Amino acid sequence: MNEPILEMKHLTMGFGGLELFSDINISVKKGEVLGIIGTNGSGKTTLFNIICGIYRALSGSVLYKGMNISGVAPHKIAKMGIGRCFQMVAPFESMTPLENIKVARANAGRSGKGVKLSFDEILSLTHLDAVKDITTNNLSLPDKKNVEIARALACNPEIILFDEVSCGLSGEEIRERMKLMKKLADQGITIIVIEHIMMFIKEICDRVVVLHAGELIAQGTPAEVIADPKVIDAYLGGGKI
Repeated sequence: MNEPILEMKHLTMGFGGLELFSDINISVKKGEVLGIIGTNGSGKTTLFNIICGIYRALSGSVLYKGMNISGVAPHKIAKMGIGRCFQMVAPFESMTPLENIKVARANAGRSGKGVKLSFDEILSLTHLDAVKDITTNNLSLPDKKNVEIARALACNPEIILFDEVSCGLSGEEIRERMKLMKKLADQGITIIVIEHIMMFIKEICDRVVVLHAGELIAQGTPAEVIADPKVIDAYLGGGKI
């Protein structure tokens, strides 16, 4: 592992006078697959929104390759090399998968300094070859999720943020998603993934951080985190994960 590519330093966030989390410190190394887990409302997606520039933290900073990107507009952050796949997919439904990735490449991919894949390589990697010319609104949910990933890849990202990419998928589809995530990591892309399915986290993550009740309560390898008494208590009130 190399020096950190992304750092969240002393982040505090809240809405309407209510604090969501405080003094969150997370460092992500280049090439790492980092999992973020936590109970509902612990601020996982909000953390992604802060990284991507949708929200600005009340205090603290986000450093990307040593540069403070707090307050930078989302489209500029995308162009800098941070891609994102949302839990609720939102591709351009009237376009084909190929057209979706061409739009992404034209808008953000020209300046991205990360992994540069051809359109054919992206379509092959995301298993969209056979449906590349079919209007996206006619595709299955797994294929639509793959269009989201393909669009992120078209931006030549160094980092991709995945927010519950297994949501709504069957067991076999989740296994296929894990295989795809491993392939992306093999391409040299740094991955940060929010996920509730522990099998997913154990299978693909190098390291895991846990948010609960406004704090980062644990971090380490998947095995270390799953065995941590604080994590067990937060998830199952002292039961076994």
